[in-house]
Amino acid sequence: MWNQSQLPWDFKVARVAIVGDLILDEYLDGVVHRISPEAPVPVHLVKSTSITAGGAANVSRNIQLAGGQALVFGVCGNDGAADQLKQLLRKDGIDIKGVFTDLDRPTVKKTRITASHQQLVRIDWEEVKPITTAMQEQILEALKQTEWDALLLSDYGKGGLPQSLLEKLIQLGRSRQKPVVIDPKGKDYSPYTGATLVTPNRKEACDALGLDPQVYVGAKELAETLYQKYQIENILVTLGAEGMLGLEGASQKSQHLPAVTREVFDVSGAGDTVVSIMALGLASGANLFDCMRLANAAAGRVVEKWGTQPITRDELLEALAEERREHGAAFASTQSKIMQLDELKSLLGPHGKRRLKFVFTNGCFDILHAGHISYLEEARARGQALVVGVNTDKSVRGLKGESRPIIPCEQRMRLLAALQCVDYVVSFDEETPAHLISELMPDVLVKGADYEVHQIVGADVVQAAGGRVERIQFVEGLSTSDIVRRVRENQGVGIPALADS
Repeated sequence: MWNQSQLPWDFKVARVAIVGDLILDEYLDGVVHRISPEAPVPVHLVKSTSITAGGAANVSRNIQLAGGQALVFGVCGNDGAADQLKQLLRKDGIDIKGVFTDLDRPTVKKTRITASHQQLVRIDWEEVKPITTAMQEQILEALKQTEWDALLLSDYGKGGLPQSLLEKLIQLGRSRQKPVVIDPKGKDYSPYTGATLVTPNRKEACDALGLDPQVYVGAKELAETLYQKYQIENILVTLGAEGMLGLEGASQKSQHLPAVTREVFDVSGAGDTVVSIMALGLASGANLFDCMRLANAAAGRVVEKWGTQPITRDELLEALAEERREHGAAFASTQSKIMQLDELKSLLGPHGKRRLKFVFTNGCFDILHAGHISYLEEARARGQALVVGVNTDKSVRGLKGESRPIIPCEQRMRLLAALQCVDYVVSFDEETPAHLISELMPDVLVKGADYEVHQIVGADVVQAAGGRVERIQFVEGLSTSDIVRRVRENQGVGIPALADS
């Protein structure tokens, strides 16, 4: 299971080299209200125009904006499309020293004419032919002179990855013992033999095996057959609305993830996002199935966007937070809910830009009892995620004396994390959670009804930011003191009276 404390959220050390077909995507969006008097065709009135990176260039943006370091290698023409594409990549801080100019071919460009975000026609500018041997050697030499943690090959079948170059690139990756991840194209995957991972969709997998995509074959069978036929270490078959299936070739272990439920606006670029996040995860040392979780969450978010758009780091963190909220029982281990402050801040996202409202409460929770459960369940109902701040042992001693706590902080946090109503647990060393609240800035701050609002630590900060402060009644007759009293009466043990937590 994915251990949250091990997740390389910032991917700061992950350098991914991307080689493949660089494409410029252009969108001309407008309206159609009439038929042309010149011919029986609709008249498209352009209302807006935009450009974005496609192909290997979009993969590079996914890597960079998700928090990794993208190093892009490929070929462009000597034209305006190349200038626009390079400018887009530079704006994101992507290293483009490996992009070379070929005077004898145009930059691949796809213009989509749309009305109300529905495609009417696509116009392509391209010359599909293998890049020259000289260009191949330049790319290979540049890669040899560069340090990277994973090699991602984005094959769009435009000639940027001829078989001779593919074989050398895979060999280079294996010689460095680095993952080689491939977004494949075509009906013959033999050039990909020896790669770490390929990520075909169902139709592409069927094509590579000579199967009719209209005749249903199970995703696991497709993956196993691809592995046996082409000897690629791992297979990930994306299944659209059915999610994705990953196969670890050596162990023959497989895992299916259902698609994250989204309002699908446009699937353009979703495959780029999947292969990018898989490469980032593998470059950071994660295993195949943990990478799949990241990629699945990312794909669910990117299909909500119009056009070819990458995933950003904040969007990925938000998507994972939502996944854990919706499927926590399936995915989250007790330990994975326990967070450091910086990690939790990144996961929840900045105040005012979150997709989900989170609730914060705090306490010592020294002896967890049914009153605590009722309180926490009611707190969770105030929002979409519940964060519980827990006093450390030092903090509890400062508040309640040297006889406290009875239960050490680590154990108290694990007990809280085991509750279904609790999404995240974080500790604080101070006597009050004031610093924690100001750093996290919850949407809803909850405390017991024995406090007036003006007495609740952090209430002024939360309200000033537009958040709410709510008070919850405790269950009568349920308290730590009552539990200790009954233990003392039943056992005759002289236990000092304890204040409620």
